[in-house]
This record gives sequence, structure tokens and C-alpha cells, in this order.
Amino acid sequence: MLAILSYDVVLWVHITAVVTAFGPLFAYPVFLAHNAQAPLGQRAGFHRLQIAFSKRVTGPVIGVILIAGVYLATDRDQWGEPWVGISLVMLFVIAGLGATVLRRGEEQLAAWADAGDEPAYATALRTARAWTLITLALLVFTIFVMTAKPFA
Repeated sequence: MLAILSYDVVLWVHITAVVTAFGPLFAYPVFLAHNAQAPLGQRAGFHRLQIAFSKRVTGPVIGVILIAGVYLATDRDQWGEPWVGISLVMLFVIAGLGATVLRRGEEQLAAWADAGDEPAYATALRTARAWTLITLALLVFTIFVMTAKPFA
């Protein structure tokens, strides 16, 4: 009973960590669209908030997702399951995108907003939106793989 209880608690931690780390990303398309309607000089604050959230919340919580996932796969001896390997690779891909292209895009948006360069901001916004949507698609795919286990 204790092993099941431990597994269930770690599963809860794992799911809660995924929601905490990546849940806000699902709102980013709406936030970006709304923020783009504000005066250019007021837009940088939102992008700095994105960067701070990514550094202080998403990054560290990805570690919790990884540790909990390793425990879950080890506890149930599921390392040979394709959905475990795919999900692990996807976590690293998504984390890598967040730490590189998404972060760089947020930094560029803040810089262009501060500089008052609307054309450069618009170009950076298109790129940021595209990478956000790609990352969201990868997240949705990963959630599908982990829940439906289509390759099992």
C-alpha cells in the first residue's frame, strides 16, 4: 500500500509540476496579442515578466518534472516503454526551446519595445508567436503520448 501511495503522490507532484511550468504558456498567444495592442513603450514589462517566470518558475520546475518522471518510470519498470523515452526526449526539447529561442524572443521583444522600434518589434513578435505555437504543439503531443500511450 505504501508503494502505491508513494507512486500516487509522486504522480500528483509530476502532474502539478507540468501544469505549473507549462500552463501559462497556453495563455501566451492571448497575452502576446493583447500586449501588442498596448503602446510600444508599455510592452517591455510583460516580456520581462515572461523572462522572470521562465527563469524563476519554469526552469526549476522542469527539474521537478524530470525527477518525478524518473521515479515513476523506475518504480513501475517502464523504461522500455516507447512513451517514456519519447516523453523524456520531448521534455528536453521543450526545455531547450524555452531556454533558447523562446527566451531570446522575449528578450528581443523587451529590447525593441524599450527602443521604440515598432517594425523590429513586429518582426520579433511574429517569430515569438511562431515558436510559442510550435512549443505548444510539442507540449500537446507529449501530453497525448503520456496519456494515450499510442506506441505501447
